[in-house]
Amino acid sequence: MPPPSAGAVLRLWFEEVWNQRDPDRIATYFAPDAVAYALDEAGADAHGPEAFRVFFERFLESFSELHFTLHDVVEAGPMAAARWSATLTHSGNGLGVAPTGTSLIGTSLTITGMTMARVEDGMIQEGWNEWDRLRLATQCGMLVPAG
Repeated sequence: MPPPSAGAVLRLWFEEVWNQRDPDRIATYFAPDAVAYALDEAGADAHGPEAFRVFFERFLESFSELHFTLHDVVEAGPMAAARWSATLTHSGNGLGVAPTGTSLIGTSLTITGMTMARVEDGMIQEGWNEWDRLRLATQCGMLVPAG
């Protein structure tokens, strides 16, 4: 049986790792020498499944009720890109900020982003992440909008 396509791997990644909050699935889809570029809130990279797991666990310490929705997935050969949104509640201080339990605009936060991945043999080899860190920081009260 051939490995899943790049788009299928990206869909499985968001569903099994993130929406099901299963850290053991990270090593299933993220190759041992893989790199996730611009991953965390400061834009740092993660090299390998263990480094990604550190970010994953810290993010889940900060935000509960996390759910990703994939709006579009486009694939061409070993490359796939997803446009997504995530809803979450700021419930912990894993990012070094006291939890608000809400956001400045309501009871849950919403962020948007895009992820592109290069997949080989059913595993992510490289991933590029662009997500709205400014909106997250503003909604959590880490930054106060000017005005």
